[in-house]
Parts: sequence; C-alpha cells; structure tokens
Amino acid sequence: MRANKPKKLTSQFAALRRMLSAADHSAPPVAAPPVGAGRRAPVPAPPTASRKTSVTTLDEQDRVLFRQAVKNVQPIKDTQRAILPPLASASSEILRERRQRAVGNEPGKLPQTSDHYAPVKVEQDDASYVQRGYGPDLAKGLKRGKWLIGASVDLHGNTLDEARERLDRFLQSCLAHHIKCVRIVHGKGYGSKDGEPVLKQTVRRWLSQMADVIAYVECAEADGGAGAVQVLLRVER
Repeated sequence: MRANKPKKLTSQFAALRRMLSAADHSAPPVAAPPVGAGRRAPVPAPPTASRKTSVTTLDEQDRVLFRQAVKNVQPIKDTQRAILPPLASASSEILRERRQRAVGNEPGKLPQTSDHYAPVKVEQDDASYVQRGYGPDLAKGLKRGKWLIGASVDLHGNTLDEARERLDRFLQSCLAHHIKCVRIVHGKGYGSKDGEPVLKQTVRRWLSQMADVIAYVECAEADGGAGAVQVLLRVER
C-alpha cells in the first residue's frame, strides 16, 4: 500500500504539468514592458470625425456658359506693384512757381508786365533803355561790351504767350545763377502780320516794365542787330 502512493502522486503531478503546458501554449504572449516602465503611457485621444465639405460641381452647360463669358479675358501679370490712380496735372503757373522755389526764388518776382498788354506802335525810340535812377553810362558800357553775355534765349517765331513764358523762365534762371548780362533774340519782325514787328516791340516793352532789368541796348550786327537786345540785370551777390 505504501509503495503505490508515490506512484499515484507522481502521475498526478505529471498530469498537472501537462495541463499547465497546454495552458501556456494557448494563452497570448505578454509584451515586454517598455523602457522607463513605471510611467503611465499617455492615452491616445479618440480620432476626431473628419469634417465633410460640400463641393458644388458645375454641369456641362454651366461650364460652356462660363467659358464663353471669359473667353476674351486675359490674366493680369503679377508685377508686385500697387496700381495707384493718376494724379491731376498741375497748371503751368503752379509748375513755374515750383521751379522758382527750387532755385531759391520766391514766385511772383518776374515779370512785372501786364497780362492784357496790347502792343501798339511805339513812337519813341526803343533801341535802348535805362531804368530811372541810373546814368546813361550803363547803355554806353553795354554797347562797348563792358559786360560779357553770359546767356542767350531765342524767342523768334514764338507767339506772345509762348514768348512771355519762355522769357520769364529764362530771366528767373539767370537771376538764380547770378548772370548779369544776357541776350534776348526777338527777331526784326519782317514776317509779321501787317508788317508790324509785334514781338520785337512787345518784348522791349516787357523789359522796360521789369524791376530787375536795369538797361538794354540793341545788339551789334554780329550778335543780331535790331533783332536782338543785350540786357543788364540787377544781380544780388
């Protein structure tokens, strides 16, 4: 009786080992813990539902109509520049004042002539002029070439309005650059209407009205003769 008892226990243990072995083979493998075990792994957020976007498609008829509407449209090139509205152009008077200020002169100094001057036949001799307060030696000095001509302008062929504007700009520039003696070519007037030298008489009348014109004389024949005058300006140094 005692001899059979160990055999019975042995067989029971063998059966138990078989059962445990079968259970190990049937159970899923256990994953090894990651490095840094002990920290709780973050719980992944539940996937969010994707938003549904509604796309409206054009049918073939709408596509044909759209292509017909834009068939003459040309794409604008990307120039990276802002397109600004055009600025209003300034008048000639404003531009003239800006030029005068640019050279350091206050506008309105020249000319001191009438805007409504109507040329008339001059009775007195206008071949020379000396401003009141100066002696006749100035005219004699001009004729002898005491002052060299520093600048010249040719108004021959201009209308009265064109001549006045050009004369104004010319004298302003000469005063700004301290040019004392200048020549103004106005022509002899042989081709004028009614045979009157309109531009010649008008230019000389203008010069006699200007405060900065001290004197003028007709030029020598080599410099224009009766078709030009040599002018002495009051230059502040």
